[in-house]
Amino acid sequence: MSYGQFNRLLKYKFSSKLTNYVTNVYMKAKNFETPEKLKGTFLERWGKYWKNVYIDYKSVAEGVAQDCKERPIRASTYAFITALCVYMNKYKPDECSFREHLLQYTMKVMQVGESVRNPISEHHVKWLGQCYSEGIVRQLNLGLITIIWLDNYDKACTLYKAICPHLKPRYLTFHQRVVDVGCLDKWWVLESKMKDYDINDVEFSNVTYE
Repeated sequence: MSYGQFNRLLKYKFSSKLTNYVTNVYMKAKNFETPEKLKGTFLERWGKYWKNVYIDYKSVAEGVAQDCKERPIRASTYAFITALCVYMNKYKPDECSFREHLLQYTMKVMQVGESVRNPISEHHVKWLGQCYSEGIVRQLNLGLITIIWLDNYDKACTLYKAICPHLKPRYLTFHQRVVDVGCLDKWWVLESKMKDYDINDVEFSNVTYE
């Protein structure tokens, strides 16, 4: 017997055993009868409820399996999208991660001499630090991504402008308040701002070549 034949035989035996097992469980659940002393009690209603739940889920599982056999490309697409969403949700950063990355980049920028610091990187980390000092940094969890945005006032502020519902940030202009987007364990705006943080283009612009 070749390896391919043995593999097919093994799959056939396992699939047959699994089918027989599911069928036996289904028939036992379908033919289950409540003892006379339990009829009319809470246990009987509870047992019927779970019996119906099992039958419904079994029907759904059989329908999904049949649909996957008939439309394998669509089933593979759905499986890929589901796996991608699970992966993105698992590696979605939060605001603590954003603040940690901000502190790390701030330390890196401060360790570089002022003459060679990238002014864009330096201004960005200082501006975000000021926003944290004012208490206006907020987090918006969208399931697969995290958005860092800026509010008007600190949460502890009790001024009329801060608590009035008509003066809250509007949805139409919300995109202007977005500071960063976190996805796949990375903060994309912060990463782009910190690119070449130790290179000052102004310094090189004054260099003349003969």
